[in-house]
Amino acid sequence: MSLSSFANLDDHDIRIVTDVVTRWCEDHQVEIDSERGRAAMTAALNRLLSGEKSLVALSEAINAAPCKA
Repeated sequence: MSLSSFANLDDHDIRIVTDVVTRWCEDHQVEIDSERGRAAMTAALNRLLSGEKSLVALSEAINAAPCKA
């Protein structure tokens, strides 16, 4: 994931992703700038870019990530 992925998102979409990832990281005691935090961000961002905006679906994407975010 690169920051250019955020270029196509509006402020609301960015807030959705960051809120979901921040909550997931807090719940799992993971630093957001760690490898697992970045994997969580990538999983949520990929799901959002595919058109999904449900907070539950984004959280599920993180938990189902092949890298075991």
